[in-house]
Amino acid sequence: MGKILNKAAALVAGLAVVASSIVSAELPAAAATTDCQATFSKYSSIRAGSTGTKAKAMECLLDNAGFSTTVNGSFSAGDAAALADFRKSIGLKPLKVGGRRAWSALLARGDTPELKSGAKGADVVRLQLALRAAGYSKVPTDGTFGKATVTAVKSAQKSRGLKRTGVVTASLWKALQKGRVTAPAVAKKPAKKKKATSSKGKRALAYARKQLGDGYRYGGTGPNKWDCSGLTMKSWKSVGVKLPRTSRAQYRVGKKVKKSNLRKGDLVFFYSGISHVGIYAGKGKIIHASRPGRPVAYIKIKYMPYAGARRPR
Repeated sequence: MGKILNKAAALVAGLAVVASSIVSAELPAAAATTDCQATFSKYSSIRAGSTGTKAKAMECLLDNAGFSTTVNGSFSAGDAAALADFRKSIGLKPLKVGGRRAWSALLARGDTPELKSGAKGADVVRLQLALRAAGYSKVPTDGTFGKATVTAVKSAQKSRGLKRTGVVTASLWKALQKGRVTAPAVAKKPAKKKKATSSKGKRALAYARKQLGDGYRYGGTGPNKWDCSGLTMKSWKSVGVKLPRTSRAQYRVGKKVKKSNLRKGDLVFFYSGISHVGIYAGKGKIIHASRPGRPVAYIKIKYMPYAGARRPR
C-alpha cells in the first residue's frame, strides 16, 4: 500500500512539473507586456476618442508605467493627458497622440539585458514587440531571437549610429525606451516601363484625334493632309518616339501585341503584305487616314482584314 501511495505522489509531482513548464512557456508574452494585451500586427495611433483593444492596450501600458488611466478601451481626454505626460517624461514632445514612438517606448520598458541570436524568453518578446511597434512589421513575437529579429536589430542600430552587431545592449534598449527608434520608410518602387509606354500611347492617340476630319494625300505627313503611315508616324513623333515612314516598316518595330491585349496608341495593321496602318483608339476602333476623298476618321477594326499589331517604345 505504501508503494502505491509513493507512486501516486510521484505522479502528482510529475504532473505539477509539467503544468509548471506549460505555464512558464506562456509567461514571456504576458511578462513582456506586464499583463497588457498589446500584441498587434500593426500599432495604430491612439488619441482622445480612440476605442477598442488597441486603445485599451495603450491605457494599460500607460497605467503600468505609473500614468493613471481608465483602462476601459475608451481613450479619454484624461488618458490623452497621461499620454502627453509619459511622452514628456522620456524626452518626446508632450503630444496627446501615441504613435510608433510611444508604443515602442512603452513596450520596451524594463531592464536592459544583453540579447543575441539564439536567446529566448520574456525579454526577447519585449524586444520584439518594441521593434514591431517601431515599424519593423516582419519581426515575430515568438520569444526566439532569430534571423528576422537580428535583421531588425541591425537596422535599428544603424538608425541610431550604433555598431551593427545584431546584439542588443543597453544602448539600443535605452533608445527604444525613449522612443528614439523607428523603422526606415520603405522606398517606393519606380514606375514600371509598361505604364510609361501606356501613357505615351494615350498621348499619341490624342495627337491623332486632333487630325480627325483632315484630308487624305498619298505620302502626306501633315499638317492638314495625311496618308495612313504618315499619321501614325507623326502621332508617335509627338511623344518622342521615332517610327519608319511606311506601314510595312512600322510593322517591324516595337513589341508585338495580341489583338486581345490592344491598348490605346498601339499600331494596328491590315491586309496581306501589310499595306495599311491605324492607331488604336479603344472599343475595337482605330483612327486612320484611309484613301483619297475620305477624311481622317474612326473605323472598326472588324471592317478590314486584320494583320497584326505593334506597340512602339
